[in-house]
Amino acid sequence: MSRSASKTTLFSTISQRAFTLLELLITTGVTALLLLAISSLFITFLATAYKSRISQNLRESGGNATRQIIDMLRNANEITSPCESETQLDYISIIGSDDLETIIREEDDRIASISANGKYYLTEGSSLSTDYVQNLLFTCYPTEEGKKYIEVNFNLKVGSDEIENNPRTSSLDFGSGVVTRN
Repeated sequence: MSRSASKTTLFSTISQRAFTLLELLITTGVTALLLLAISSLFITFLATAYKSRISQNLRESGGNATRQIIDMLRNANEITSPCESETQLDYISIIGSDDLETIIREEDDRIASISANGKYYLTEGSSLSTDYVQNLLFTCYPTEEGKKYIEVNFNLKVGSDEIENNPRTSSLDFGSGVVTRN
C-alpha cells in the first residue's frame, strides 16, 4: 500500500471516531441543564435546613421561657399586678418564694425577670432580628376559689417581613396558663 493511501485510511478512521459539533453541543446543553437542576435542589435544601434550624432554636428558646415563667407564677407567694377580669398586662409583678418582688417583662428585646437579686433574661437575643420578642401579654382571671388564673402569650420572631417567603424569617407563637397556688 502506498503512503498516500495509508494516510487516507488513517484520517478516515480518525474522523469516523470523532464527535461532531452537534453532538458536543447537545451533550454540553444536557450537562448544563442537569447541573442547573442539581444546584437548584441543593440551594433549596440549604434554605430549608437553615429555616428548620432557626425554627428549632425559636421553639427551644420560647419553650424554656414559657416553662420558667409558669414555674415562677405557680410558685409565687403573691401576684401584685392587678388581676381583674380579662385584664391584659405587658408585664407582671409577683412576690416570689424568696419574698422578693420580681417583674417579668420585655426588655432589650428579650423576656427579662427583674428582682433585687438582679436581671435574668429568659430568652436569648437575636442578631438576625431587631424585634425578637413580640406581644408579651399576661392575662389575669380571678377564679371562684380566690386564686388567679394567668395566661402568658408571646411571639418570637427572627428575620424580617420585607421579602415574602424569606427563608431567613421564622416566627412562632407561645402560650400557656397557670392557676396560682395562693
